Amino acid sequence: MAASNRTALQFSSSQTLSGKVHPLVIFNICDCYVRRPDQAERVIGTLLGSVLPDGTVDIRNSYAVPHSESADQ
Repeated sequence: MAASNRTALQFSSSQTLSGKVHPLVIFNICDCYVRRPDQAERVIGTLLGSVLPDGTVDIRNSYAVPHSESADQ
């Protein structure tokens, strides 16, 4: 199997970066934040998507990553 030279995301200072976030993602982030445990101050998660041929980052889904942290972290 040949190795691929393809880079998922490439950033440079001269490029403008644009993104498209689907409504499901906004709803899911808000829902995870509202349902977080009482002692949690934040929600950590992952965004899922792809880079379109025109260079736009298309974010189509998200999910929360379970974690625990103490006050000193």
